[in-house]
Amino acid sequence: MNPSLQRAVTSFYNLIYEAQTFATAMARIDTGEQEHYAGRIEGLNWVLDRCQELEDMDANLTPSSLQRILGEVKSDLEHELSVQRREKGRRADGREEALNFVADYLSSLITATEIESAKTPA
Repeated sequence: MNPSLQRAVTSFYNLIYEAQTFATAMARIDTGEQEHYAGRIEGLNWVLDRCQELEDMDANLTPSSLQRILGEVKSDLEHELSVQRREKGRRADGREEALNFVADYLSSLITATEIESAKTPA
C-alpha cells in the first residue's frame, strides 16, 4: 500500500478516536446533553471495535484487501445505521449521528482505495 493511502487509513482511525475523546469531554461538561453524548460515544466505540483491523494494519496490505476490509466495515455500518433509525430516544440519536459522521469519511476512504486499486496491477 502506498504511504498516502496508509496515512489516510491511519487518519481515518485517528479521526474516530478523536471524535470519541471529544464526545467524552463534552458529556462531562454539558450534563444536560449527557445522554446524547453517551450515544455518540457508544456509536464511536462500535466503529473503533469494528475497525480494529485498520489500527493494527500491516503496511504490506494491498489496496484490494484494504478495499475488502473497508467494504465489510461499510456493510456492517449500514446495517447498524438501519437499526439505529428504528430506535427512538436521544441516546439513539447521538449514536446515529456518530455513525453518519463516520459513514461520510468511510465512503471517501473507500473511493480512495478503489482509485489506488485501479492503479495497481492485478
